[in-house]
Amino acid sequence: MADAEKVFGKTFNCPICGNSFKNLTIRQGKARMDSTDIDLKVNYKDLEPLKYDIIQCPRCGYASLERYYERITAFQRKDILEEVSKNHKQDFEEKEEYTFDEALERYKSAFLTARVKNAHNSEMGLLCLKNGWLFRAYANSLEESEASKIKELRLRENAFLGNALNYLAKARATEHPPICGMDDVTLDCLLAGLCTELGKYDEAKRYMSNVLQNRSATKNVKDKILTMKEFMEEHVKEEKESAV
Repeated sequence: MADAEKVFGKTFNCPICGNSFKNLTIRQGKARMDSTDIDLKVNYKDLEPLKYDIIQCPRCGYASLERYYERITAFQRKDILEEVSKNHKQDFEEKEEYTFDEALERYKSAFLTARVKNAHNSEMGLLCLKNGWLFRAYANSLEESEASKIKELRLRENAFLGNALNYLAKARATEHPPICGMDDVTLDCLLAGLCTELGKYDEAKRYMSNVLQNRSATKNVKDKILTMKEFMEEHVKEEKESAV
């Protein structure tokens, strides 16, 4: 089933220019969970919802994750009009679905917006995280014959996940929960997963310990951390053996 059969045009009103437009959004019940990666990325059957996470006004170019779309101050609106909208090429072409490349361009616009409005570390971190995951999904969608393209996408994935880790670690130290909709336990699980994915094992152990010692963490969450710990220890063992 193509993406076009699983998405629809949801109407949004732009807080920058007042334009009313439609943005492709996943239909309820169409995203069927398949598996979860070590860094908590959820994978779905025959669909990648990350391609539809950015809302972008076709008139002024303002782009953002939906969580932050309406959170604009008067000063931020002024800066966006001056630094984003003036250089934006209006595009009112309606799409039936977004390709990976189109989705990545939308993330670029969201990063531009976030920098112009001086977004918090948490928002920058979530953007980097989702963008990194999108590169992973893109790489996973390709055939083995496209090895050079896959290698490039993997490198970009790791770069964005590294930035996500840095931003979210700063957010954990300076912002009050919930952060990106996550409580302390969930955020520490995510940070532990990112550190494990990136080979930062000492940092991963610290975040794992935070979760295991947190009384509000459920047994299911603690079991997930223990599984993550086993995965990490196996990777450390493999790396030592390959170095011999």
